[in-house]
Amino acid sequence: MACSSAAALRRTLSSFATSRLSLRAASHRHLSYSGSLLGTLYSSPGTPSPDTVHFYLEEAGITERVLVEKMSILSRSPANRSEEFLKMNPMGEVPALRLADGKVLTESLVICRYLDAQHTGGAGSPLYGESAAERAETDIWVARTETKYLTPLIWAARCGPLAKFFENRTPGYIHTVISDPMGEAAKTGLIWLEAQLADGRPFLCGERFTIADIRLVVNYKFLTNVHKPMRAQADEQPAFLKYVERVAARDGAAALASKTK
Repeated sequence: MACSSAAALRRTLSSFATSRLSLRAASHRHLSYSGSLLGTLYSSPGTPSPDTVHFYLEEAGITERVLVEKMSILSRSPANRSEEFLKMNPMGEVPALRLADGKVLTESLVICRYLDAQHTGGAGSPLYGESAAERAETDIWVARTETKYLTPLIWAARCGPLAKFFENRTPGYIHTVISDPMGEAAKTGLIWLEAQLADGRPFLCGERFTIADIRLVVNYKFLTNVHKPMRAQADEQPAFLKYVERVAARDGAAALASKTK
């Protein structure tokens, strides 16, 4: 079981990571600002949280303003658990963004929010919101999708097919007994999302594509590739699957696609 779980994760990472760092300039640069380097991103492309940031960078058109340091997290001595990295990020997780003054930011959504503010001079982009009301709307949908769907989906996968991979990386947090209940909770959340998207809106915030869409679809595609029984079904969640297709058709997603696909 341990070997099969590790193999499944490696296949998933391989299918997502083949060409992650050859990120293309997005064709729709709604706010294109020239400027200095915004930071160094410690990343493991092909995993959900780093890919959330890479997708954002692509959509914002600022890939050239962030230096990417690729890290291996699958080896017996993963780089993100090294003493040096833990001094920078005690969570031992990627992504992490080191700024010019040495300050380190972690958590994918926090990193994206910082970059959004910096590259727009504080004005904000449509990806987060160009007004207080738009930013609040984005935050609402990030919270809704995380609470109702992504959190249980993540734990269903971590305590299920990925349990062997995570048991020594996050000791005390992996309990296989909760995988099935979390899976049921995720399915309930997916039913709720289907009902919201059934009104025909293109994205969670209507016409505006946001970081909430990026976060949701990046995680959905990765986690359901690992935990296939959690995939949405065409006869039960048609609106959700069409929504996933729309997000996957964007330039940011295309830049993350494997060359083998």
